[in-house]
Amino acid sequence: MSEAERYADPDGRFDLVVPRGWSAAPDEEDGGVEVWREDGVGTLHLIAFEASPDEFPDPAEELYAFLDERSVELEEDEVEDVPLEDGSELALCEFVSEDEEDGESLFWMVGVATTPGTIAFATYFCPAGDEAKERDTVRLALTTLRLLDKE
Repeated sequence: MSEAERYADPDGRFDLVVPRGWSAAPDEEDGGVEVWREDGVGTLHLIAFEASPDEFPDPAEELYAFLDERSVELEEDEVEDVPLEDGSELALCEFVSEDEEDGESLFWMVGVATTPGTIAFATYFCPAGDEAKERDTVRLALTTLRLLDKE
């Protein structure tokens, strides 16, 4: 994949290759970047935050903490370490949640990548049952994630 296909976070903290036929744009409401296919079933949202340049947080620990804040409980073997292009790792998991109000079930793919100075969160969701339509494409896009040094 060429560098020309990369989309950079407006804050300069990460970039990734946007899948062919997909679009990417800044998320004006929540910050970060949204990636989607016009006639697709789900949306990938990525956002990064500044972290201490002196610490290198464990991606899996950060993922568990993120999920715990949302009352999602996973077993240790349900989190996968995915190697990224830049040599770092992304802790990634998948789960289904149900909205108690409307009964709608959603498939989620959630990941956290860290490097000294940056922590990035990736969340993809779509209606449960439709995940096979985009799961592999989203996973491949996430492997191209690079956390950038703003210095």
